[in-house]
Amino acid sequence: MATVVGLSDRYANFLIHPLPSGPGVCQICRGPARTGYPACLRCQQAATALGAGIADTVVPISLALKGEQYANELWRYKNAPGAQQRYFRTGLAAVLWRFLARHERCIAHQCRVPGFDTVTTVPSTSGRAEHPLRVMAADMVGVTRERYRDLLVPAPKAADLGREVSLSRYVSTALWGENVLLLDDTWVTGNHAQSAAAALRAAGAGSVAVVVLGRHLNKNYGDTAVHIEQARLRRFAWDVCLPRPWSHD
Repeated sequence: MATVVGLSDRYANFLIHPLPSGPGVCQICRGPARTGYPACLRCQQAATALGAGIADTVVPISLALKGEQYANELWRYKNAPGAQQRYFRTGLAAVLWRFLARHERCIAHQCRVPGFDTVTTVPSTSGRAEHPLRVMAADMVGVTRERYRDLLVPAPKAADLGREVSLSRYVSTALWGENVLLLDDTWVTGNHAQSAAAALRAAGAGSVAVVVLGRHLNKNYGDTAVHIEQARLRRFAWDVCLPRPWSHD
């Protein structure tokens, strides 16, 4: 019988730990940042537009490099036909389950909260009937299933915003101080996830932490190749996470 460990083990061959924040690394999304700046341009813009509405922390499980295996699977779990789609959804659900079972308490500690009361996902604004990440979090992943709630819906004109960050992209169900774990699959600019975090805060959420399956990077863009080369120096291990970037129990 397939297990979470068995299904996720193969991913250790191509997952890549994001770099910890520091010179040249964005302290929010862990992508490349210009030397002397604490955050990349996109994250700076989101912080300016949303202010205190941005997430308390953003934790990518892995880098997802354009043209490579993990980025390919993050596309195919939404777009591949039939059995292929189920195969990739099952594998990525195991990755999310294993990571959260091991490291959700690290994320809560970084946010200075005892834990997350509620789990939700960033909804699609492209007209997709049901986002596969919602299916994974609500039905497939054991550590999120009982806490999952559909909190967010796109605003009527959300599609007109394109990829831009906005306080008016999503509307959230009212919250009463609950700490929310917000899940997304791929972080490119982060504008959708940060807009969703801002909607949750406006609705009354306490702490909001974003966990994203893959921080998408294109190695042919700017100085990204150097950033990726540095990240590849450390072999992926399941007992390491971004809030506590060393092996721990």
